[in-house]
Amino acid sequence: MSSLWDELIHELGTVRALSAAAVEARTETSRVALITLLDAEAAEISAILDQILQEAQQTSVA
Repeated sequence: MSSLWDELIHELGTVRALSAAAVEARTETSRVALITLLDAEAAEISAILDQILQEAQQTSVA
C-alpha cells in the first residue's frame, strides 16, 4: 500500500504545480488546457484513493 501513498503524493504535487501554472497562464487557451489536465489528475487521485480504501477494507477484514 505504501506505493499507492507514494503515487498519491506524486499526483498531489502535480496538481499543485498545474494549479500554479494555471494561475500564471498568459492566455485563456493555456489556462483551459491546464484546467483540463487538472481534471484528469483529480480523476487519478480519486482512483488512487479508491484503491487505498479498498486495500484498507481488505486488510481490516483479514
